[in-house]
Amino acid sequence: MRSLLPAFLAALTLAADPLPTFDVFPGKPPGETLTMKEGQDPHGTRTPGHRGNVFAPELTPWPAARPGSPIILICPGGGYSGLADGHEGDEVAKRLNAYGCGAVILRYRVPRRDPLRPWVVPLIDARASLEIVRAHAKEWNADPTKVGILGFSAGGNLAARAAYSPADGTVPRPDFAMMIYPAYLFEKDQPDSVLRDGPDGVVPPKGTKPVPAFFAHSADDRIPAEGSMALAAKLKSLGGSAEVHVWAKGGHGWGATDRCEAAKVWTETLRAWLVDQKLLAPL
Repeated sequence: MRSLLPAFLAALTLAADPLPTFDVFPGKPPGETLTMKEGQDPHGTRTPGHRGNVFAPELTPWPAARPGSPIILICPGGGYSGLADGHEGDEVAKRLNAYGCGAVILRYRVPRRDPLRPWVVPLIDARASLEIVRAHAKEWNADPTKVGILGFSAGGNLAARAAYSPADGTVPRPDFAMMIYPAYLFEKDQPDSVLRDGPDGVVPPKGTKPVPAFFAHSADDRIPAEGSMALAAKLKSLGGSAEVHVWAKGGHGWGATDRCEAAKVWTETLRAWLVDQKLLAPL
């Protein structure tokens, strides 16, 4: 794949600094089923590049440098048990910002509130966050009609659910969605499994045109790339558009690092897709 490093370096002037982090909900978040221990920080326990035990979901905006830019809600992964908010959060926001995108990192509630349906509470957080991002888009130099969601692993599952899962038609939806090695799309994380369907599934209901989708995965990932390909095919069958990129090697969880070729170039590939979708101006 041709390197876009010169374009990336030229775009660094577009990078900005993040704004202060703030809570998604002004009071107790809805749907909470766990109780914090006395003296516990509601924003979670912090170690370098990781967050755990989040009770108060929060957002960190990275405004775009130019008005009218797309803005992307970032959902780090972590198996719905923690958040890899370093290489799947801050570092991703920096890359997107450098390409001229606004970004907002969502630190949703973890660990799992429901072992069998761990996405329920995070989805509440994501939908509320999409409303906030759209409402503040112009303030953050973004276009409120170009609000996307981007997730990694469990966060990719969350992004897919926010964009496509069956729900009341009034729930907030993004205008485009990006899933990076998304987990739990299949009923079982096996290459020959089938997509989760029905009320708790990731398959959009018939009669609704899915928003454009972008997928990135590694063929040797323990979470099968076939899940990304299957959901992309389903979205296309329903009248949507989907682009899938699968690298031969890389494993799982590479994020915005230099760990493998996929980790180095997937954001360049995503930038080209955003330009092709007329969401982002060419450099």
